[in-house]
Amino acid sequence: MTFIKRASKRIGFTVLITLASLYTVHHLMIVNQSQSQSLSSGATAAVDEAARQLGALNIAQDPLDGALANEAGYPRATKGKKQMLRRATADEMKSFKANQPTLFQLKEFADGVAPKRLIFIGDIHGCLTELNLLLEKVKFTPGEDQVVMVGDLVAKGPESVGVVRRARKIGAWCVRGNHDDPVIRWREFLDGPGMGVSVTELTAMEKAGSLPYPDFQITAKPHFEIARKLSPTDFTFMSKFPTILALPEPFSEWVVAHGGLDPSQAISKQNQDDVMTVRNIENSKLTSEKDVGMAWFEVWAAKMKLLNPSAEGSSSGVTSYDQELVKKVIYGHDASRALQINEYTKGLDSRCVYGGELTAFILPGEELVSVKCSNYEESSGTKDRRRNLHKRGGNNSLNQGKGRKGSMYKKRSKQLGGPNTVDM
Repeated sequence: MTFIKRASKRIGFTVLITLASLYTVHHLMIVNQSQSQSLSSGATAAVDEAARQLGALNIAQDPLDGALANEAGYPRATKGKKQMLRRATADEMKSFKANQPTLFQLKEFADGVAPKRLIFIGDIHGCLTELNLLLEKVKFTPGEDQVVMVGDLVAKGPESVGVVRRARKIGAWCVRGNHDDPVIRWREFLDGPGMGVSVTELTAMEKAGSLPYPDFQITAKPHFEIARKLSPTDFTFMSKFPTILALPEPFSEWVVAHGGLDPSQAISKQNQDDVMTVRNIENSKLTSEKDVGMAWFEVWAAKMKLLNPSAEGSSSGVTSYDQELVKKVIYGHDASRALQINEYTKGLDSRCVYGGELTAFILPGEELVSVKCSNYEESSGTKDRRRNLHKRGGNNSLNQGKGRKGSMYKKRSKQLGGPNTVDM
């Protein structure tokens, strides 16, 4: 009996110690869990705030108008009171369509007062050093001068983001160029359905043809990397570039477009992709090729001469853009032809990124100023190609739906002595 009593006491004592230990562990677990939740909540808030500042949570918003993602096609899952980001499906990524740029924008001067000078600058292509040298050479004065850039601020040169930032800080007016455009579309995609997708995954999607645009190329073109490096403010600035920019009085006879204009169409009927890429016209169709047909600006000049046969008695102002009474176009894009200064058109792409010059055209007075540029030519696949337009559609022909216009330029060209004898 004595042995049994002693054993019972030992067992009871052991059970009491075990129960006390379990209680202590349980209590510590509750405290630690509470502290962990508090720390986790604080850490999550800090991470979310940092991500928000970096623009990394923009999947919840449309890039331009701030609409909730579930209104734009990328819904967010909800868990309790906390909204959770969800990854877009492969179909959502493939079917993504970027916002259409503004086709036409009529600018206004601050307080309705024209600046002393308008300084138009040709294709910069990431050449920040040359841009700064040119601004210094023309003695750019903020508040007195207005800078207008003809597009292609980015790609090929070494400091694309720096050029965008400089343009933004000096309040430059810009049109969208064919190299600005894919950067803007890439960033919209990365802030939307492409949020959280790794470069490795995007590269695999490119190889599989699963990206939304044929010109979305990760390594062959520089646009992806530029898009990733833009700050939210820089991207917002670029996303507002119109395709065509018109100027207020006393410069209302001028418009700015990156590639050129379709001479057969009113301003409001222009095709956005053509405006950014056109070089020539062949068989009444606009093309980015330069070795076929005739230059678009030759056809434009022929049209202007017919509309304005003499200075006396001709229309002197823009009464309606849809009546195509705009007379003069400032453009870029056509580096192969270099600087082209003609009566009705001013082509300012003077091959800056290829070791040529960066050129400014100044109104009033039509003064030309330029600076020498280094040769930054890259073999990075940035050669201009017309992209598949199935996402945007639009009229790529001079005479689509307007049969009588199909032969209009042939007839007018013949009256002027043929396509090779247009007097510029």
